[in-house]
Amino acid sequence: MPVQAIPLALIASLSPLGLTVLLLLAQTDRYRGRVLVFLAGAALCTLAIGFAIVFALHGIGLGLRTHRTPRYGLRLAVGLILIGAAVLLARRPARSRSSQSRLTRAARDGGLIAAFIVGVAMALPSPSYLSALQEVGSSGLSTVAATGWVLLVVALTLVTIEIPVVVLLLAPDWSLPRLTALHGWLGRHGRVLLVLVLAVLGVWQAIEGLAGLI
Repeated sequence: MPVQAIPLALIASLSPLGLTVLLLLAQTDRYRGRVLVFLAGAALCTLAIGFAIVFALHGIGLGLRTHRTPRYGLRLAVGLILIGAAVLLARRPARSRSSQSRLTRAARDGGLIAAFIVGVAMALPSPSYLSALQEVGSSGLSTVAATGWVLLVVALTLVTIEIPVVVLLLAPDWSLPRLTALHGWLGRHGRVLLVLVLAVLGVWQAIEGLAGLI
């Protein structure tokens, strides 16, 4: 079973941008519809990419024993990509506020369609999400099992949006200050945490790939 996909999906969820958009949407009129549409856009994009990649890998049979070399070669490549992503993230200046502000303004000032489009744009795949999909697609699962794992990976990847949406809808007055505090913590520490975890998982994947090739 591709249990390695679980921590990779949780890493993919560590993005403060989704909370930024949700907090802005929560301060608009008729915010309930907007946050639900925003979540729907993110889920649709993430699911579409997840099923496309997993079933492409599943279709070429990377999970079969006869494809041992390509499977472990892919894991080695994924490990190197994760290490490279960690290095780039550590060295790259903070993301331009102008690009973030365009997304947040579009979600805040637009209607339901704008919120949906921002959800799709925000859910474009990260290296850790793609790595989680690689684990599922190369594990030799049945079609039903692979479908279930894609749904689980997507649910975990969007957990930092799904749970805030639920608490915003059920208890907006209670949840807003707490979500604001969580957003601030992610803004201060999320980048360092992401770099460390990407580096560790990248080394792990690279060693596993090398061991399988040798």
